[in-house]
Amino acid sequence: MNIRISATPRIILRLTAWLALAAAATLGMSLSLGHAADKVAPAGSWSRVDLQGLPMWVSESGDWRAEVDPSRGRLTYLGPRRGPNFLNAPAQPADTLQFGGHRVWLGPQSEWKPFWPPPRQWEMAPAESIQARDGNILELESPPGPGDAVAIRRTYRWCEAGKLECAVSWKETTPRGRQAIQIFQIAEGAVIEATPASRLVDSAPRGFIRLPLSTRATTERVFDWPAQATKSATGDTILLRRKPAEEKLGFPLQTLTARWPQGELHLHPGTSTGNPQGATDADTEFPSQVYLGADAAPFVEIEQLSQRLLPSQSDGRVSHTVIVELRHP
Repeated sequence: MNIRISATPRIILRLTAWLALAAAATLGMSLSLGHAADKVAPAGSWSRVDLQGLPMWVSESGDWRAEVDPSRGRLTYLGPRRGPNFLNAPAQPADTLQFGGHRVWLGPQSEWKPFWPPPRQWEMAPAESIQARDGNILELESPPGPGDAVAIRRTYRWCEAGKLECAVSWKETTPRGRQAIQIFQIAEGAVIEATPASRLVDSAPRGFIRLPLSTRATTERVFDWPAQATKSATGDTILLRRKPAEEKLGFPLQTLTARWPQGELHLHPGTSTGNPQGATDADTEFPSQVYLGADAAPFVEIEQLSQRLLPSQSDGRVSHTVIVELRHP
């Protein structure tokens, strides 16, 4: 069965709902508190619920819950059924870059003109359409933008209990192809675990790199030990915590783990469709990335990047899929 609804509510309605929910978001509670769990059935299926006049899509798998907000065009809640939310998705005015949740861009970001911000259609627009199909699949499409800011399609599906498949696809229109950048903005207080390269080389003697920021124009491969990082007790992994200054680090392809006292979120590397291009830039060498915000933007993001992709099918579409696994502590 296919269900389609318009996903462009009025800005005033959206802002009213978000502001009314600010206290709940601050406490890390599910945006759907007040809706009985037995209204989301059967397990793994997606149901449309209304909250303060705002449509939301909800699905549960075992002890876990996922919520998608069409007004933000993305996944905004992922965690235990009764909270807390393992994602950071605060109530914010619609004209900011703090929609949070599952952010998706097409890169490399170094080729954006200007370097920042991303196209509004990718980051600050409601979904243009939303479709629940085959019982357990939810599909959203962003509006197309000018130039190469093509529409991005997000698809969410529980592939196993506690494992949410997050796929993005787009119609590639550039001659060199582009990469998917899948970003999960996570809740405050997480400790991130990552593993440096096991074979250290002169070009990356620490086994990971520092990536460009607004305050750092280039990639750094030789650098002092970051203040945000400490070595684990075994010494083979590093633990990352947010500090007053921002940082962004790139690691070899791997699972990135966020831990809280209430549970764990594991972002597994992705698979792609299309023809990968053999670029050897920093994003290709170190595609599992962590952003640690400054006090002015106190959030953390974990990311998985694809290679540049060109179409292999006549429809011109390419895709990238990651798995987000939730675990009890």
